[in-house]
Amino acid sequence: MADVNFAIDLISNTEERMAHRVRKYGFGDGYEQIAADSINTRVVEYDITTRPLKVADANTIRAALDQAAVGDFLLCTLLPFSTVERRYRLKDSSYSRQFLVQASGANSATQRESYEIYQFTLVEANAN
Repeated sequence: MADVNFAIDLISNTEERMAHRVRKYGFGDGYEQIAADSINTRVVEYDITTRPLKVADANTIRAALDQAAVGDFLLCTLLPFSTVERRYRLKDSSYSRQFLVQASGANSATQRESYEIYQFTLVEANAN
């Protein structure tokens, strides 16, 4: 799989979620043991919403997301969560796109500007 450079300075909102993969073993008498599921147990996800994008920016982001949906990694730096470029996968190989249409100028009945907003979740690859 290839790495796709993903310039993502067009973010409106980002939320970080972190969880650890663990296994729980119950023994029936109320006693429980918890153990790490593997070496890299930390799973970090970022829910991202872009700001309204014009056609050129929207096409660039859509092309990168489409490549990530079929298995490529996205290389990007998610400030302020990380200052290092990391590899991410697109969660569930899916994203959503919303269209906004806004009247522009004096002749608002015929001229309309179209914007796109993308929402997607990135999962940090090989988090540690």
